[in-house]
Amino acid sequence: MSRRPITIRILRTGSRTDELLGCVARRFGSECLRSDGFGAVHIDVTGRPATTWDQLRDVLDAAGSDWRQWLHLPPRPSGRGT
Repeated sequence: MSRRPITIRILRTGSRTDELLGCVARRFGSECLRSDGFGAVHIDVTGRPATTWDQLRDVLDAAGSDWRQWLHLPPRPSGRGT
């Protein structure tokens, strides 16, 4: 199965952002996270995009309800391949 990126945007930098990205890295593996240096973090994942998006959202929700102040997760993928 091929790897597909899910891109999250960093809205605010700081220690909380680092904590949130650390939670994501623990779940998906630090080797799967790539920062573009312009405020986007690409998470290379395998599997169905919608299922993986749900897992990513669960990780962020478990890290605290304030994650939306620090990161932007685009809408859940839908359609073919989900």
